[in-house]
Amino acid sequence: MPALRTALGYHRHLLKSLALTTCLLGFSLDSFAQPQVAQLTDVKNCQYLKQIEGGSGYGKNFSWQKLAKYAVLSQAEKIAATHVIWVRFDPVGGFNGIAVANAYRCQS
Repeated sequence: MPALRTALGYHRHLLKSLALTTCLLGFSLDSFAQPQVAQLTDVKNCQYLKQIEGGSGYGKNFSWQKLAKYAVLSQAEKIAATHVIWVRFDPVGGFNGIAVANAYRCQS
């Protein structure tokens, strides 16, 4: 009986590993990379994707820029952008705001 439990445990582990590998192979490695903050000269040979806005949310956020940047980078990652260039940071009141960036996809 212990040998059967060991064999079943091994097969469960093998199936989980196989399922994870199958899922990961469906995505390109670019989809797991966080976009890099760049300058205009860094993206001159890249494809422009779109302009992205990200908000800091509501509440008293003394470092709202950091939260808004994170929101932009998360959106950029979802569209497989490799680089972003910050356009502006617009405060909304004293503790919140919006970050705006242009997203690009560059070939390595």
